[in-house]
Amino acid sequence: MRILHRYILREMLKTLTLGLVSVTAVVAFGMVLRALEHHGLGPLTSLLYMVLSMPKAAYFALPLAAVLAGTLVYGRLAAQNEVMACRASGVPMWSLFWPTIVLALVAAGVALFLAAWPLPASAYAAKCLALDDIERMFFTRLASRGRIHIEEAGFQMTVDRVVGDMLYGPTLKYRDKGGQTYCYAPFGRVSFDRTQNRVKLALWEAVVVDESHAVPVRGTHLVGLTLPTAVPRKEDDLDLWHLMAWHRRPELSDRVKDLPDDASDIAIRIAKNKVRARAIADLHGRLASAIGCFGLVLVGAGLGVCFHSSHLLTAFGVGLAPWMWASGATMFVTARVSREYGHPEDLVWLIWMPNLQVVLLGLAILAYLSWVWTSPLRLRDRLRGRRP
Repeated sequence: MRILHRYILREMLKTLTLGLVSVTAVVAFGMVLRALEHHGLGPLTSLLYMVLSMPKAAYFALPLAAVLAGTLVYGRLAAQNEVMACRASGVPMWSLFWPTIVLALVAAGVALFLAAWPLPASAYAAKCLALDDIERMFFTRLASRGRIHIEEAGFQMTVDRVVGDMLYGPTLKYRDKGGQTYCYAPFGRVSFDRTQNRVKLALWEAVVVDESHAVPVRGTHLVGLTLPTAVPRKEDDLDLWHLMAWHRRPELSDRVKDLPDDASDIAIRIAKNKVRARAIADLHGRLASAIGCFGLVLVGAGLGVCFHSSHLLTAFGVGLAPWMWASGATMFVTARVSREYGHPEDLVWLIWMPNLQVVLLGLAILAYLSWVWTSPLRLRDRLRGRRP
């Protein structure tokens, strides 16, 4: 019996590892492509960004790899009549699912470990890396989108086209000590001061409208802006222990610390409520996803026996539905709870519900296969009050 259990567990671990590596590579590559589109990373920076994206990609890929591992291994056992041979040898059906429980605990533990520290730390490092080359990001956004918006600097600009450092048809909006300023020019030039991390814009024949009327309406307009290099931490960039600290004390968050000194009590209270709601939602979302990995392994093993197929496409199709429900519903509800600034704790149960449903579904399928599917006549006789 131990040899059989070790064999099944070894096959499931091997399938889980291969599936996790494959899906993680695909997801990480997609993240790099998205970063290339938004930030214009260089070759070496792209490789570093892909490495830093691995924990986040593995966290998203783990539930799918878990359900595929259970479906493929137990589907192959059923398709090759090994399950029937075990039953004919007197091996109880429920005993075949012990490796499933072990693998489910391993998958849940790995998901919880990734969510606790490597995921938020690497995601925050990837954000900082993407904003490291400000000059490349500036020109890439203008060339690909025709606009750039830097919220931290209060700066927004659109252009018709970019040729080298020349801007054609720039329309600029920014805020400084004199208030809001709007500017349009037929053409201009941009330059960077790397020592002070500033961008300098020279706009010729510009039409300028500002609140203080301190700038000539038409003429050459010079603008100097300090670009932000510090990336503020958000709730999804925190490990679990710091997330719990922000939940209990929202004033520790960067969102509250960055408020102006003359902020009103209402603004401070609103900022604290936002931090608390997002911390609660993100905390319970990570914990619920770990429970969901446990349930997906159980569901995958049960569905693999039911469908009797070891084909990869069949296993993927069978396991796709529970994975999409658990992951999609959890992400949707987590986003919904994070916007409930009043009483987010009243909606926490919604985050846990999809994953608990998957766990109950997996246990129900295994119970059916162990005590109903193997001996339906005996169970029917017992339900009718007859002796077997």
